[in-house]
Amino acid sequence: MLQKVHVGVGVLNQIPLDWEGNFQRICAHIEEAKLAGVEILCLPEMCLTGYGCEDQFYAPFTHTKGLEYVAKLLPFTENILVFVGLPLAFAGNIYNVVACLSHTQLVAYIPKQFLAVDGVHYESRWFTPWPAGQRTFLHGIPLGDYRIAYKDCTIGVEICQDAWEGDSRPAYALAARGVSLICNPTASHFSFGKSTIRKQLCLDGSLIIEGAYLFANLLGNESGRVIFDGDAYIAQEGKLVAETKRFSFQDGQSVYTTLDLKTYVIDADDVIIAPVGQPVAAIEKLGQASTWESSKAIKEEEFAHAIALGLWDYVRKSYSNGFVISLSGGADSSAIAALCYVAVCLAEEELGFAGIKDRLSYIPWMQSVTNRAEFLAKFIHTLYQGTVNSSVDTRASAAFLASDIGADHHEIDIDSIVAGYRSLVEGAIGRPLTWAKDDITLQNVQARVRAPSAWMLANITNSLLLATSNRSEASVGYATMDGDTSGSISPIAGIDKMYLRSWLLWMEKQGIDGKLRVAGLAHVNRLEPSAELRPLETKQVDEEDLMPYSILNAIERWAFYERLSPAETQAKLIEQFSSHFTHDQLHGFIQRFYTLWARNQWKRERYAPGFHVDDYSLDPKSWLRFPILSAGLAKDLPQ
Repeated sequence: MLQKVHVGVGVLNQIPLDWEGNFQRICAHIEEAKLAGVEILCLPEMCLTGYGCEDQFYAPFTHTKGLEYVAKLLPFTENILVFVGLPLAFAGNIYNVVACLSHTQLVAYIPKQFLAVDGVHYESRWFTPWPAGQRTFLHGIPLGDYRIAYKDCTIGVEICQDAWEGDSRPAYALAARGVSLICNPTASHFSFGKSTIRKQLCLDGSLIIEGAYLFANLLGNESGRVIFDGDAYIAQEGKLVAETKRFSFQDGQSVYTTLDLKTYVIDADDVIIAPVGQPVAAIEKLGQASTWESSKAIKEEEFAHAIALGLWDYVRKSYSNGFVISLSGGADSSAIAALCYVAVCLAEEELGFAGIKDRLSYIPWMQSVTNRAEFLAKFIHTLYQGTVNSSVDTRASAAFLASDIGADHHEIDIDSIVAGYRSLVEGAIGRPLTWAKDDITLQNVQARVRAPSAWMLANITNSLLLATSNRSEASVGYATMDGDTSGSISPIAGIDKMYLRSWLLWMEKQGIDGKLRVAGLAHVNRLEPSAELRPLETKQVDEEDLMPYSILNAIERWAFYERLSPAETQAKLIEQFSSHFTHDQLHGFIQRFYTLWARNQWKRERYAPGFHVDDYSLDPKSWLRFPILSAGLAKDLPQ
């Protein structure tokens, strides 16, 4: 027998510990769903408190506030069954749970059985996994691995990581018990290609139970480092029924539809929910993916959309008035400036200019601007800081890009500042500094003295200073502390330099969905990456200072993603690159990499927080820990 049920899934852009804001966004989703006649609504994991509360999950205050806001939600659940996530303290442990709310009553807590403990996740630091099949009560409320019974249909729950557990995923046990529908509230962060896996897990789940599957993810930059896609899916028996568009600039999105669900015999152990009454005819709000999702350049599209949304959320959630970029005319800072521009363009495309003004209404000058051009001139600030070692090409590159994106651009020369520091130190040590003897010192002082001016501009405009270092250079410490590492957030810290250069070409020539391009990148795309810190006649090139980026990236991945030993890494390097380099050259590259890696962990500990976009990163606070002091790994290489 089949039962017709109106179901809905919502994604939300939440903020950790933003009790009232999170509550209001949840209420808006519930009210929209009720108007559409939705009977069952699945919302994301931890959406009530925020997923990224970190050690605040330990605080009893957090649990108290969570339950307080569950109580505030109850009046909004008349004639609807809502699944909403929060942390719950029980028997001396903290659990990641979904609260089931219906008919203005709290009817059950269903906890997460498997915790996310790899990569950027540290859930086991705060939470305890719930044993499969265990059921109990908390203050008379069912707590545990329960089925929810509604209109002779039965509902089970998987929470995020639960679905990633292969043959151990709870869906198999739920299928054996018999469920019509699984709800999966999720907080699954973005990385390249990951949404395809999530969608498949959703489809697989619906096949396992031979029923329907509702999947709801968080949206946007919730707590600083990770970005959530905001993908929601409705699937039935292996077929996708509806999905949201990813990386929305809205506060949330939803999809809903009507499903014919199988019915099952209700057990005494089940939590029974009375029907919500005769629902109104459901609005068929069936969503589908954006057109860019089918692009051959999907990685480039994902990178642009994810970082743009990450920057947009970071600036508005930190109540900043814009961005400041120390624009050198090189690849890294140019990519960041382009991404800031893209963020504004995509926000306007979805929200309209009135929507931008509404979202950023806290900015004092916001109501004085009437269009995007006026807004960009006050929102994006770029600063080219030249020395005698700066080329005409990079100066022109910076100016051309800034003009193209409509930024507020400044040029200053810092030779006098460099000379002042040089004179002071030479007087202190009693000798002149020379390139032959003091190469690193003379390079670093130029990079380092650029930071105060950029910080001043950020302070003057109440804007975010964006650090410009990338993952490849972070791995070997090819960055100046308190120089190009200065900033509140590091947008490209999670991506390698080789990919970044290819993305810049794509952004200039093809662009987002084949429409949004940044022609101002033409100059930088013709330049060879250079720090421009040595005299111009030396023709300084980054890859000559370090090694080819293709080799640097390969070593980095083998060593710290695949976790190969130095000897194994060297063997793979020789196997893959021996047709282009001699054995001695390759051995030299790998010795240099490991030496610089071990020597520069202290730098990685001090970098600004970076966005996570790839399947791994070097961020010691969210992905890869390494001792600050160690014997190093170069000694373990065969000679």
